[in-house]
Amino acid sequence: MFLAGKKTSELKFETPKEVLCPNCNKKNTTKVSVFGIYKHLLHIPFLSGGKFGKSICASCKHEYELTTMPNSIKLAYYELKETVKTPIWFYAGLIAIKTLVLIKIFSKYF
Repeated sequence: MFLAGKKTSELKFETPKEVLCPNCNKKNTTKVSVFGIYKHLLHIPFLSGGKFGKSICASCKHEYELTTMPNSIKLAYYELKETVKTPIWFYAGLIAIKTLVLIKIFSKYF
């Protein structure tokens, strides 16, 4: 039985000072987040599944997905996304398997 699937993890967030919430018209209340998706097997991460964005206003609790974000929030998201790198632990299972294979191959020579 395989227990495989996808999980998400918040990689980075910020609250840009120049962004105005389109719903309540308040400044400095919109939290912009970049999430990473990873594919896992038995809760061990194997591959990165990409990144996506989300924003939420702390004042009115209005949420926007990337597809529905206003342009001002979308610009702040893309600026934040440029600074985010995919974590190495998203590939932990793959690295472990490769390491075990290399150990098995080189154990013949020692």
